[in-house]
Amino acid sequence: MRIVLDTNVLISTFAFPGGAPESVYRLVLAGHVELALSPTLLAEFARVLQDKIDWEPEAVEDAVGHLARVASIVRPTEAVHEIQADPDDDRVLEAALESGADVVVSGDRHLLRLGSWGEIRIMKPGEFVREFGAEP
Repeated sequence: MRIVLDTNVLISTFAFPGGAPESVYRLVLAGHVELALSPTLLAEFARVLQDKIDWEPEAVEDAVGHLARVASIVRPTEAVHEIQADPDDDRVLEAALESGADVVVSGDRHLLRLGSWGEIRIMKPGEFVREFGAEP
């Protein structure tokens, strides 16, 4: 199974460990699910860690480097215009589309409101862990 983690889930995992976001990431690290991200999502992750969470640049670089080693990095070729209220959320859908993801894991209300997008399910971290957290 391939997933895309929204930036808010990544931020929760790295900056506020514990809870469902970290549990989802542990499934990735254990090899139970495959993570896909895009350069745009990695850049947003870095920007939020540095500008809003006030991480040192070296720590941000280490976190981004770790994600780049763990995830499949896709470069979306198709623009998505689905979330009118917050077009930045479309970047998550673009990564999911390009990677062939089965699930987007997000805490974002605009994405969650969709429930699914085409064949791609959109789930909260806790929902994902409850449904897919058991070892295969």
